[in-house]
Amino acid sequence: MGNKLFYKIANRYLEIDTENHENLAGLLPGFVHFSDSFNDSEPLIQLSREFESEKPALLSSDNENKIIHTFNLEDDSCKFIKNGNKYLFLIEKKGGAGSIEFAMEIGSPKVKFRLTPESENGRITLPNPTHFKFSLWMALGFTGIPQKFSALHSSVIIYNNSAVLFLGESGTGKSTHTRLWLNHIAGSRLLNDDSPILSIDEGETNVHGSPWSGKGQIYVNESYPVKAIVRIKQHPFNKLQKLNTLESFGALYPSFPPAFLKDNFFEGHICEIISKVISTTPVYLLHCLPNREAAEMVKEALYQ
Repeated sequence: MGNKLFYKIANRYLEIDTENHENLAGLLPGFVHFSDSFNDSEPLIQLSREFESEKPALLSSDNENKIIHTFNLEDDSCKFIKNGNKYLFLIEKKGGAGSIEFAMEIGSPKVKFRLTPESENGRITLPNPTHFKFSLWMALGFTGIPQKFSALHSSVIIYNNSAVLFLGESGTGKSTHTRLWLNHIAGSRLLNDDSPILSIDEGETNVHGSPWSGKGQIYVNESYPVKAIVRIKQHPFNKLQKLNTLESFGALYPSFPPAFLKDNFFEGHICEIISKVISTTPVYLLHCLPNREAAEMVKEALYQ
């Protein structure tokens, strides 16, 4: 236990087995707010370091590997790869200077990570903090989505002991709108400004703070029932529209982790999550200006 880090995120446990206990914890400053003592229940993720020099079995046959999604993380390239029920998330540094790999298998909480190079001047290397934190986010999606538990790209306001999730593409004004609540709606607080955790618990939709909160660095270890979900679009005037079932589904779908939406297995589970959410939670479309009146209009409609 002395070589393990324990975190509790959205009432699920994350266990990291590492020989670099203090150094690795230092790479995850936002995680300190989610530190927890040892618990004997099975964790959502059991992460451990893989030292074998051989390539993981996942990469043993290129003919069986399927690249699901590729994208960039800053200047480095990311790949999400599938081989049967095994998956690999890979980040390669620009110019091939090194990589980090997370190997996962459907149905298992055990996740292995491997660094290249493994050592530098005889010393074991530590992962790039940005790479490691994002890889953990991917691991959480991998193990959590089949359990109706997923990150959601949104900014979340807490008001009257419940949560309102504001969705939208980057640059559409989610953070601007939640700042309007903080400035003008007394009693409102920010739970997370980028990647809260959405879960279905005994048929109820809940949202949780997380160690992933973008540039805002809002790390609040709290959970709330979801009052409503609002997708934001910039507009010359303010208008709030309640969406029907099909429109609600379309409003939520693009805010789930894109790499998992490109895989049939995970997309199916995400669609189940969305269906359960919209069966109990109202979803709205907000056409708005970045002004106080837009925030007050939403507050009055949801909490009248």
